Amino acid sequence: MPDAPIGHIIRNARQRAGMTQTALADAMGVSVSYVNLVEHDRRRLKGTRLNDVTKILGIDSQALDGETEGKLLADLEAVTSDPSVADLSLDRAQVRALVTQHEPWAKALVALYRAGQRDQGLIAAFSDRLNHDPVLSDSIHDMLNASTAIRSVTTIYDEGGDIPAAQRDRFDRILSEEADRLASVAQSLAGFFERAERPGTSLTAPEEVDEFLYDRRNYFPAIEEKMECERAAMGDTVIPSSGALVSRLESLGITLRRSPLHALPSGTHRLTHYDRSTLMLGEGLPRSTERFEIARRIAEKSATDIIDAEIDSGSYLTSDNARDRARRALYAYAAAALLMPYDAFHAAAETKRYDIDALAMDFNASPEQLCHRFTSLRRPGSEGVPFAFLRANAAGYLTKRFPLPRLPMPRFGGACPLWAVYAAMQTPDLRHRQLAEFPNGDRFFILARATRPVASGFGQTLPSYSLMLACDALNADRLVYSDGLDLSSAAQAEPVGPTCLLCPRQNCAHRQEPSVRAG
Repeated sequence: MPDAPIGHIIRNARQRAGMTQTALADAMGVSVSYVNLVEHDRRRLKGTRLNDVTKILGIDSQALDGETEGKLLADLEAVTSDPSVADLSLDRAQVRALVTQHEPWAKALVALYRAGQRDQGLIAAFSDRLNHDPVLSDSIHDMLNASTAIRSVTTIYDEGGDIPAAQRDRFDRILSEEADRLASVAQSLAGFFERAERPGTSLTAPEEVDEFLYDRRNYFPAIEEKMECERAAMGDTVIPSSGALVSRLESLGITLRRSPLHALPSGTHRLTHYDRSTLMLGEGLPRSTERFEIARRIAEKSATDIIDAEIDSGSYLTSDNARDRARRALYAYAAAALLMPYDAFHAAAETKRYDIDALAMDFNASPEQLCHRFTSLRRPGSEGVPFAFLRANAAGYLTKRFPLPRLPMPRFGGACPLWAVYAAMQTPDLRHRQLAEFPNGDRFFILARATRPVASGFGQTLPSYSLMLACDALNADRLVYSDGLDLSSAAQAEPVGPTCLLCPRQNCAHRQEPSVRAG
């Protein structure tokens, strides 16, 4: 996707301020033609000139980072790639024009498209349920049997004739029993539908949470501040020690116990168990996992009100399922903020150039915890490298995703099989780096690493995942992993795509389905 359009924001702000292009050019010390190019997205504002515009027009600098517009463009890309509108020949210039000239209508179109997708998901879920749900299948079978028996008796009565009293009593008894049975099945079926959770919530909840986190740029200052206070109250060093974490946990009324894996409550298939008053940790857990689990429970006890306020303000969270998922995500966010304080972590990340192994030693954190924390370094004036983050399971399905404006993540299924996140599955614990170029010319530096599966007991192997970080190739030199690579615009990059459906590369040997985009 090309750079997100922001020229219309500058033009609208200039007009609201009652300034002409000439007046703005004079205030900035540039030519009128330069301002005109900027307002028509033919020239990008950077550095001091970007700061000058924000001060002169009173615009929040975040409004000009293009993230909102980039996300809207990505959403519209999904709309235009739908096979149902493939014959309309919608091109990207029209999409950009819609965003720059009629942004509210663009948002309305995306909202309607999502509503349609949710409705299709509901229909598919109900259809699947009617075809495969054992409760429904058994109930329908019972109803058919009862109605057949009733029909048989009533047919005998309709035919008339002399029916002996004893036989009539037996028929009456059968009719009464089958009628009661039919009523009972119908009542049970009605109760089943009343108790059943709406299928739509489980279909859309992950997407709603993704939108919620993206809308907040995965940065929650109120949670950061609360965890700073929590850490300071421990009276410990900048990075809380394990002893301080345990003491704080116990002061909140939670008992910590360690247990052999086989002694954990059955059916958990996990290495930990929590029942509101006791936190059980399986023996042999990595230190990073222990610390994170303790920090998460501290956050649940100490930051509930703040996190509930964040959830209540999330307009994307329309279902109880989505709100529950978002709440769990924010408890994990708070745990990371407690264990990896923003200022200390940001300084260390910049100094060590985002070296995951070095930072893991400093903060007693796992690679996945560090990757999550990287994406939350979005404090204005103290930002880290803007990262996209992916987690894929062994089947290639994307289980976690945090996008960048110009690197949209697939909403369902998998991504391009050429992404390093999949190659990393072949050699766990090794780092796979990739300079990737998309069909539109955008280049990203991608780093991927797979984790080894952990056995929690005989026959119980926990899932393994591949983790991926991606940043604009222009920021790659800030990462230690880019050392030795040619990052110049002339350097050879691996051609990749978003998904097969959206990729125009027709000669790719990895294509799994036809593209809706012309080459």
